[in-house]
Amino acid sequence: MLSIIIPAHNEEQYIELCLNSIKQQSFKDYEIIVICDACTDKTYTLAKKYTKKVYKINKRNVSAARNAGAKKAKYKTLVFIDADSTIAPNLLKEISKIKNYIGGTTKTLSLENKTKAHIMWALGNFCRHFFMAASGLIFCKADLFPGFDEDRKLAEDTHLLKKLTKLGKLKYITNSYIKTSSRRLEKNGYIKTIYKQYTGYFIKNVEGY
Repeated sequence: MLSIIIPAHNEEQYIELCLNSIKQQSFKDYEIIVICDACTDKTYTLAKKYTKKVYKINKRNVSAARNAGAKKAKYKTLVFIDADSTIAPNLLKEISKIKNYIGGTTKTLSLENKTKAHIMWALGNFCRHFFMAASGLIFCKADLFPGFDEDRKLAEDTHLLKKLTKLGKLKYITNSYIKTSSRRLEKNGYIKTIYKQYTGYFIKNVEGY
């Protein structure tokens, strides 16, 4: 059984795409928890069409939203999915079959058909064969969940995976995927994002793996 946690800040453009992809899963034994963080659009109303477990906070902090969702979860495995993402139809089933790992992530693809975004995510997927990192989705055992660092402003999901590696083995699911929006790449710039996420962050945090 899986507890799916979706942090959302003004995600009316994407939230139904995300929730529809969950509803279309071959695996059905899950709950969906949506944390609307300081939303001023229709995210809350739209999410309510798919799950009763929609909650409001006012933090403007994605880590705080994820942690709030984890506190509401009732199942043994937590699955954190970004609201601007969709998941492959088999992904939850693949996560549910994992027994000897405490958590992990999967491949990331671009939600939009943009060449630069495809290259960016391909680079990230290549790196995950050597260095566990996340973008869009993380899963872990609820009783070992260490909490997201609410003071971090960059790569907070990869930082969580780093903490999990000290507790047990992590799984990189290669026969499924998540598709995530490239809007942040467009906003921040591809070169700048590559440097921060795949150079600066990795160099500073490689110790301890």
